[in-house]
Amino acid sequence: MVLVTGGEGCVGSNLVQKLISLGARRVISVDKARCANISHTQLIDDDKLVARYAVDIRNAKGMECIFESEKPEIVFHVAAQRLPGLAEIQVRETVTTNIFGTYNIIRLCEEYGVSQCVFSSTGKASRYFTAEVYAATKKMAEWLFARATAEGKVTYSLVRFTHLIDNSYFCQQYDDRIKENRLVNVHAPDRYILGQNISEALHLLLNALVFAQEDRLKILVCRNLGWPIETLEVALYKISQSGKKLPVYFQGVVPGYEETFFRGQVDWSCPHEFHLLLNVIESLTKEIDESGDLMICSLPPFSLDLLAQHLSILEDMCWNRLTEVQIKEALTTAIKDITRSIFAQTSPEVLQKIIYWGTDPKVKSSKIALNSHQDVLQLLFEGLNQALKQKRTDQRLAVPNVYYQNSIKQLAS
Repeated sequence: MVLVTGGEGCVGSNLVQKLISLGARRVISVDKARCANISHTQLIDDDKLVARYAVDIRNAKGMECIFESEKPEIVFHVAAQRLPGLAEIQVRETVTTNIFGTYNIIRLCEEYGVSQCVFSSTGKASRYFTAEVYAATKKMAEWLFARATAEGKVTYSLVRFTHLIDNSYFCQQYDDRIKENRLVNVHAPDRYILGQNISEALHLLLNALVFAQEDRLKILVCRNLGWPIETLEVALYKISQSGKKLPVYFQGVVPGYEETFFRGQVDWSCPHEFHLLLNVIESLTKEIDESGDLMICSLPPFSLDLLAQHLSILEDMCWNRLTEVQIKEALTTAIKDITRSIFAQTSPEVLQKIIYWGTDPKVKSSKIALNSHQDVLQLLFEGLNQALKQKRTDQRLAVPNVYYQNSIKQLAS
């Protein structure tokens, strides 16, 4: 018996069909797509193989009714508010869905003796720090699963996706505008993305069951995602394929997509093998499966107490109807504090490398990094300072002292 949240979305619906083709005796699809009132649970369709429920994962009682009646053995948690742009507008809905909806799923998995649960996350969650709502809520959800692995009885695993071409919002926007003979909006030139197809996504989710480990939350990603592609090229290709002559309009980067790439995100000591969906600290635990197709790693340790404190604050703010701005500020503070706890447990040598790669003076984008990534750099320097105090070592720094001091001055200014 397998339950799929978000079962009517692109990934969820394809996963339901894949599970049936593999011989699942019954699949329970849970989705709010046809749910007019989230306070009720409605069985929309039921046959021997698939039961479809209209319910929002935030509806704890509704979800409990489904777990009680269906008794799933395996859960794939795919449901989410997935649009970064919309997340910046609907902050409360995104936080309550992606964080507290996830909390509901974990709690019910534990209470009803689910054997395994797989969570679909995003490559954006690999950022050390983010002020963007969508990425931040996904980071919080990953930490929830890490806590559940440490404290619960269910075996959890998670996968990270990048842009799914079959379910790409920007591709859909391009298609719609071309169909309507309108100008095609593109954020800006030199905006690159990685792409995956739905088949890769499904097999990644299924492999997460196989590679899951009871006492360790494993993160699975596809090892070879190919070269990044420019969104402008995608727009021009689609226009060309349509046979139409339509203008392209650079509208500017909208909230939810503004954060620039931090070079200290990836391990440049092995540039032919780094992965854009895994950060340097996560990559310390990196493994490659026997087929060579998957990379597997773990989340770094963090403060469970801080996670509990910030979850309580966010919950109170969401249900007491504080403003979207206040909720976003609280979410950003949570990410910052928990990230600080991660850096506090990271070796100074690793932190030094991350800082150096992120601010390398030989790279033209270093000045941009200092201006655009002051928050994460401040956290890194704080962590490095604390680590060096704890270690009390006179070992030579990998980054020359003069450069290290200059970087601090630049950051401070």
